[in-house]
Amino acid sequence: MSSLLSLLGLRSDYRSPSQSRLITSTILPPTSSSSSSSSSSSQPTGTVTYSQGLTNVQVKIFGPVLDHNDRQPAVPVNPDDKKVPLTVILEVPVNPSNPDRYITVTTSSSAPQAVSSTLDSFSSSLKTAQSHCLALHSVFTRSILPPSLTSTSKKPRITIHLKVLHNDGSLLSTLINASTLALATSAIPLVDLPVSTTTAVYSSTLTKSSSTKRRRNNSNTIGGKGGMGGKKFLLLDLNLSEETSECVDSYCTSCYLLHSNEVVLSQSNNRLGLEKYLEMVDFGQRNVGNVRNEIEGIMRDWARGLYRAREGEGEVELKEGKVCIN
Repeated sequence: MSSLLSLLGLRSDYRSPSQSRLITSTILPPTSSSSSSSSSSSQPTGTVTYSQGLTNVQVKIFGPVLDHNDRQPAVPVNPDDKKVPLTVILEVPVNPSNPDRYITVTTSSSAPQAVSSTLDSFSSSLKTAQSHCLALHSVFTRSILPPSLTSTSKKPRITIHLKVLHNDGSLLSTLINASTLALATSAIPLVDLPVSTTTAVYSSTLTKSSSTKRRRNNSNTIGGKGGMGGKKFLLLDLNLSEETSECVDSYCTSCYLLHSNEVVLSQSNNRLGLEKYLEMVDFGQRNVGNVRNEIEGIMRDWARGLYRAREGEGEVELKEGKVCIN
């Protein structure tokens, strides 16, 4: 069994345990969607191709759209309901060896259960896709700022369409970060910036048999006996080889609202004891600022380029999750 850390304490891609992967993105100019057409048939308001390491996803934003062809009459809007109707569509490859076959999962505010349009023969991949889709819907219904509405108006709908182009680990956190960037650059106002990362506990002496035994005994102490001088290390932003390694007993994906200092999502691949869970969430919260800084830097560069394209000069600032040009 090979170790995930070298003698210098570096990972296979030469990162330190607390270092995130390189983030790159391509942002297409936003387009105006027609208010008389549905979100599925209109042009996307914004399109982002986002890479976190080798994990690559594409996000398209449709909306806000108010469908005037809807036969349902306009009904009074509950002023206490501060959530925008949101639909999340997620396309995930059946397996890495067959990237041309996709599982498509959809969830919406009117149908919160994740519905798949594919066969149930890929139950493991389907369950993962459904879990990710529900998590994305939960995060962004809390993060999108609802517009001002009259008492008889309909709420405009927003659709987030995500397609996984390549999965090399930390998929859910990559999907969340890509969606945040896509929404922010599509003129969709956000209450806060949701930023996510994946953390794991690494032990150089943990094997599959011992990990099963540890789960049965519910022994979740971070500082127990292990390799590297009896220590266990926390890893940030896992790649696929780390997620599937025998040395990683469990990993946790958390989403943070950084301006309000809230944890709005936390999912793990295994059942965790409270001590290990808190350790991993806290480690992610202390180090997710690097991911936020990169995303905010991309947003500033995008806004600066957009402003200069209009032959103007000004300063670009990020205030409360919104890009402002002064």
